[in-house]
Amino acid sequence: MVFDFADFSYPVLRLPLGFRYVAWNSEMLEAHADIKYRGFRNDLDARIFPTFRDYKLCINLMKSISESPFFLPEATLLIANGGEQDLFEYVACIQGMRFSEEVGAIQNIAVLPDYRGYGIGRAILLGSLLGFRQHGIKRVTLEVTAENIPAVKLYSHVGFKIYNVNFLKILE
Repeated sequence: MVFDFADFSYPVLRLPLGFRYVAWNSEMLEAHADIKYRGFRNDLDARIFPTFRDYKLCINLMKSISESPFFLPEATLLIANGGEQDLFEYVACIQGMRFSEEVGAIQNIAVLPDYRGYGIGRAILLGSLLGFRQHGIKRVTLEVTAENIPAVKLYSHVGFKIYNVNFLKILE
């Protein structure tokens, strides 16, 4: 799917009460990997991408993403639920990449199952788009499994359009 900033009126970022954005820093690598693992391990994405079924592979994936010359920290976020000290839980993550002066890509977006349906996915997506926009990105792409209807609806509602469809055989 592709998102074009040309026709987009950016909404106010709103998180549910008690939630907050957490910007990327290298100390957040394991938190991103943990959210990927717990968010995807029992979903369709893990059947397509075996990496999501193994925590250590999720760590390696996050290392690859964060060490890439295309990595865009400003479009990479976590959402935390709870206070500033030890009484919080990370519940969502997103990673951004910049492939040219004008084109970025969302690498992964994950929301823990218990937090889906509360606007967390929309909030982290919009937060990431703001990071892309602040760096002059004009278009953002992402890949989503067509069978993941809630995700497709979320991306469409925010303004992403379908531009390509690939067919994969899902391994059982």
